[in-house]
Amino acid sequence: MTSDDEMGAAFAQVRAGLAALRALVDGAQAWPQRLLLERQKELFAVRRELDVESARMVAETFRRSDDDEGVGLARGQGFRTAEGFVASISGGSTAEAGRQARVGKVLDDAEKARRAEEAAARAQALAEELGEDLFDLGADGEAEAGDGAPQGPVFPVLAEALRRMELSVEAGDVIGQALLRVADVLSGEALAVFERDAVAKAMGLPLAQVRRMIAAAEARVNPDELKKREDRHRQQRSATLTAKPDGSWRLTAVLDAASAAPIKAFMDAYVRAGFHDQRGDSDRQGKSGEDRRSAAQMRADALVALARHGAGCEAGHAGVKTTVVVRMTLADLQAGEGVAEVDGLDTPVSVTTARQLAADAEIIPAVLGSKGEVLDWGRKRRLFTRAQALYLAERDGGCAKCHAPPDWCETHHIRWWDRDSGPTNVDNGVLLCTSCHHDLHRDGWDIQVQGHRVWIVPPRHIDPTQTPRLGGRAALDLAA
Repeated sequence: MTSDDEMGAAFAQVRAGLAALRALVDGAQAWPQRLLLERQKELFAVRRELDVESARMVAETFRRSDDDEGVGLARGQGFRTAEGFVASISGGSTAEAGRQARVGKVLDDAEKARRAEEAAARAQALAEELGEDLFDLGADGEAEAGDGAPQGPVFPVLAEALRRMELSVEAGDVIGQALLRVADVLSGEALAVFERDAVAKAMGLPLAQVRRMIAAAEARVNPDELKKREDRHRQQRSATLTAKPDGSWRLTAVLDAASAAPIKAFMDAYVRAGFHDQRGDSDRQGKSGEDRRSAAQMRADALVALARHGAGCEAGHAGVKTTVVVRMTLADLQAGEGVAEVDGLDTPVSVTTARQLAADAEIIPAVLGSKGEVLDWGRKRRLFTRAQALYLAERDGGCAKCHAPPDWCETHHIRWWDRDSGPTNVDNGVLLCTSCHHDLHRDGWDIQVQGHRVWIVPPRHIDPTQTPRLGGRAALDLAA
C-alpha cells in the first residue's frame, strides 16, 4: 500500500520533471529537425504513459461510484454520474471520462486475471506437492470467477500494448469496445486471434484509420449486427431545412449508408472537378483559374445541382458524372449474406444494403476483369482506362498512402511514363490522392507492388533503413 507521503513525493517528482520539460521546450524553435521529431515522439510517449495512469485512476473512481446499496463516490460529491464527476475534475468531456474508465477497466481486468492465474498456479503446485485437490478448475482450465478475478472477457494483449505505450487511450478504447461486441460471436482462440491482429495492425495508425479498420473487421465477424444497425439508421434518417435570423438557411441531415452513398459520391466528384478547375486542369466552365470556392462551398453547390437536376433542369449534373461503386464477392451477392464495401464510405455495409444500391450503382465483383476488359496496355496508351482504374480501386481501396477515398485519387505510373518509359499496366499503377502524388514526386518516396499488395518505401531522410510500409487496402485489413 502506498502511503500518502510516498504518493505526494511521486507527484512532486512528476511536477518537477514537467517544469524541466517546459523549460526545455521553450527552446524548440532553435532545434534542428531531427531533434524536434525525436523529442516530439518522446513527449507523446510520456503523454501516453500519463493517460494510462489517469485511465486506471478514473476506472477506480467509476468503480467506487457504482454502488447499488449506498451512495457512491460521484453522488456523494453531488454529481449524478461518474462521467460528470470526472469531467468536472479534468475539465474535459464526459465522453473522455467514459473512454478513460473503459480503458482503465481493460488494464485492471488484465492485471486481476494475471494475479488470479498466478494464485491458481501456486495453489495447483501446492496441491500436487501435498497430493490433494485443494481447489477446482473451471471447464476451460481457468480459475472460477471470484477472489478478485474479473467478470467477463479479458484482453491481455490490448492491456500490454497500452502499458507499453504502443497504443493511445483513444485507439485502445476503439479496439476494446469492438472486442466486447464481437465476444458475443467469438470465443476462446478466435477472440484471442482477433485481439492480437487488431492490436498489431493498429500500432502506428492514426485514430481515424484505426476506427475504419476495426469497423470493417467487426462487420465481417458479426454481419447480423451490422444489418440491425443499418435498419436502425434507416428508421432514424432525417433532414431539416430551417431559416436563420439573418436570412440564410441551415440544412441538417442524418442518413443511413445507402442514402448517403450516392450523395457523397456526387459531392466528392463535384469537389474534385472544382479543384481541377482551380488548378487550371479543366476548361469545363471556360474560366480556368477563376474558381476560388472552398470545398464546403462546392459541396453546397453540389446539393443545389442535384436538386435542380431532380426538378427537371436541362443542365444535367453540372458537368459531373460519377458512379457509386459497391464491392462484394460474387458468392456473398448470390447468397444474400455477408459484407460489402462502398467507395467513399469508411464503414462497410451489409449485402442487403448493397443490393438496394444495385439498381443505381455499378456492382464490381471482387475479381475484376471478368468481362474481358484489357487491364494491361503497355506503351500503347498513356492514360489508364476505366477498367484499370476500377481494378486499382479494388486493390488499393483509395489512396494507397493516406487512404483517402477513390473519388479523391488519380492513377499514377509507379515507373514514370516519360522518365522511366513505364507502361500503362496495373502492376505499374497505383491510386494516389493529389497531395500524396505530389509528396511522392517532391520527397523521394518509392512504391512497390508485390503479390497484389502495395508497399510504400520512405526516403532515407525519413527512415534510414527504408523499410517498406504496407499500403493500400491491405494496410487496414486485419486478415491481410
